[in-house]
Amino acid sequence: MSGREVWSFFTGAMGFDLGLEAVGLRPTLANEIDRRFCETIRANRPSLDLIEGDVSHLTGSALRAHRGIDGEVYMMVGGPPCQSFSSGGKRAALNDPRGNLIYEYFRLIAEISPRYFVLENVANLTTAALKHRPISERPGKHWSLKQYNGNLNREIDGVLPLTEEEMSGSAIRQIAQDARSLGYHISFAVVDAADYGASQHRLRFVMLGSRNHPPPVMPSATHGIEGQPFATVGDAIAHLQAEPGPHSAYTDPVRRYFDLVPEGGNWRDLPRDLQEEALGGSFQAGGGKTGFYRRLSWNRPSPTITGRANRKGSALCHPSESRPISVHEAAALQGFPPDWIFTGAMNTQYMQIGNAVPVHLGSAIGRAILAHEKELSKKKGTQPNVEKMIELAVGRLRASARNKGAGKKAA
Repeated sequence: MSGREVWSFFTGAMGFDLGLEAVGLRPTLANEIDRRFCETIRANRPSLDLIEGDVSHLTGSALRAHRGIDGEVYMMVGGPPCQSFSSGGKRAALNDPRGNLIYEYFRLIAEISPRYFVLENVANLTTAALKHRPISERPGKHWSLKQYNGNLNREIDGVLPLTEEEMSGSAIRQIAQDARSLGYHISFAVVDAADYGASQHRLRFVMLGSRNHPPPVMPSATHGIEGQPFATVGDAIAHLQAEPGPHSAYTDPVRRYFDLVPEGGNWRDLPRDLQEEALGGSFQAGGGKTGFYRRLSWNRPSPTITGRANRKGSALCHPSESRPISVHEAAALQGFPPDWIFTGAMNTQYMQIGNAVPVHLGSAIGRAILAHEKELSKKKGTQPNVEKMIELAVGRLRASARNKGAGKKAA
């Protein structure tokens, strides 16, 4: 693969990039704005051409001059910060400046014209709206935009119905249209890192673009299928039990509740008279609250690794001990090699790990690109149907939500 220019944007702690390296696609340039991530990149890849700064200040011509190349850039990869579309955020959509970082990335793609590009983001991008209307200002005041796909989207008590741009799925339709307007053939899907060997379930949106040919598609699952079960928490971290490394701790009152939660359980496994006490004001809130007082299971994949394993509401408690998983354990569940260095204070290290793309998912995407290049001579297809891809992506997202809501403990 030598000589190929692979440019990484919004690089973070390099989880995605390590996955690409594993299949022979070593990044030659990286861009990251956060100084803490840059310190980690430099500690591990001192020879990597790293540009620290705001992506909006970069131009294709300046990057080419910086690299000293006139020829083709093989691939650009990037996961613009996703707060605008995260289910944990305010869902402000594309009118939020953070959402517009997707368009800064598209601008660079247009200026650089790589053979391939990858856009990675939160899975909720598939249901986000172009314009956000607060729940209190919607007819019927429903929190779920899905509710407005039918007869509910009408004037109620003088509140006007949602416009097309305020409807679920309007953001991804616009993004897909704009990606195609750059001259690229695209495919996209919501994928689970566990399907490709990660020891955690982590749903992500992935768009693949090909400049000259029908687009790549994500490879079929390699795990969670007959003959090859999912990788488990035990597979990733059992070897660290004697020396887990640095970790945060729960306060004594919070640890008292965790002591009562069995392996693989959560707050629902507490004695009923303690459940409301443990959750406080969150007890009356809607949703399944599956992250509260959650203890991992040795024999199943972890839920999504977050940057706040020590919070009772997004807990990632060790399967056997009443403590948050350690920095090394969190990194192992993300697929980072054991010698990978995370710089900064412990809370910064947790944050860097939680924000990363699982290494196994980066490898799966890299394999999809390489397989596409190898099979180009046989390609006869056309641009996949955008509406069908949206339907499949949303279906994957909602199926995952149903499984969480069911509170299943089976492997």
